[in-house]
Amino acid sequence: MRTTTSWLVALLILAGSPPALRAAAAPLFAPEPPEPAAAALVEAYLPLLASGQLELALQLVDLRGLRQYLLDRRLNDLRAKNPELTEAELQDISAQLQVNELNPARLQAIQLDTLRDADYAGLALDVVGYAPAPEGAGYLVSVVGRAADGREKPILLGVKKLGEDWLVAPEIVEELGRRSVVAAAQPVPPPAPVAAAVDAFWQRWQTGELDEAYALHAAEYRQAVPLLAFLQQAQELIADIGAPAAWKIVQCRPVAAGTLGLGVDVQGPNGARPTIMVFRKQGESWLLINSQTRKPTAAHASPAGPAAPAASPFRTDLKPDLTPVLPVAEPAPAPAPAAARPAPAQPDAPIGPDAP
Repeated sequence: MRTTTSWLVALLILAGSPPALRAAAAPLFAPEPPEPAAAALVEAYLPLLASGQLELALQLVDLRGLRQYLLDRRLNDLRAKNPELTEAELQDISAQLQVNELNPARLQAIQLDTLRDADYAGLALDVVGYAPAPEGAGYLVSVVGRAADGREKPILLGVKKLGEDWLVAPEIVEELGRRSVVAAAQPVPPPAPVAAAVDAFWQRWQTGELDEAYALHAAEYRQAVPLLAFLQQAQELIADIGAPAAWKIVQCRPVAAGTLGLGVDVQGPNGARPTIMVFRKQGESWLLINSQTRKPTAAHASPAGPAAPAASPFRTDLKPDLTPVLPVAEPAPAPAPAAARPAPAQPDAPIGPDAP
């Protein structure tokens, strides 16, 4: 059961699913930017990421605001965990943090490493929409990156206005991740019409009527997924477990207003497969807007324990190592043989920040 639950949450809550499903899971995003200057910032920033011009991209990032956010967060944590600290002591700690761990050059290098690790180069980056950030801190920008092989990579940016200028604000997304605002919804019993629709869908598979099973999807799914692609997924499942002989709804979770994600275990003569079905209520009817039958990855299917959490669209890779940077000692050169020509001197190893 744990394996199916992890795969369900990963496919429904996170952004590795088709565009229609992502839109359902994040209904507050709208295509209109808060103002034209915000859209201009995003349109200037994304091509720099895709072309690998990361130093130029950092010029559009509010590193001062990020530095202040990290400083305030560190001091607040110290206050909470060490109530005996006086304000004078906290001020002294603040000065040390700003000079050492939060040195601007070090913070910039950490951000540069973060962008490199994210590996945006070569992706086609498209804006999905904008949504207000909590407490009026700015805006969230939902972006999808598409690789040449069709794989999608969800990206979430924070942007804010400083004076007349808009800048990228990493602390907005960092704070969202810190608050864990995207929590998996509690399971609910599947409504009777949804359970009946699940039975009707898999009965078509059982009798080999795959065209009819495809036709049970809503029009938006059929527009996004051609019949051939659906049949290819069906062939993969049948080749793995055989023709479906039994199925069971093992989980039903709300993923948006009026939208349910179901984990359905399908049993065949050669094994079982966890699958996903998503229904949205329209009037009094429930529409099948998505189905996922592909085999889960090893990370989700491991029986050894819970699956490793996938990257949430409301998380960031910004986890700076705030220990001071120490010089890297150059190792002493090995003595050259007496008859050999002296080797040219090697340049000193560069001093840089620890990896984030």
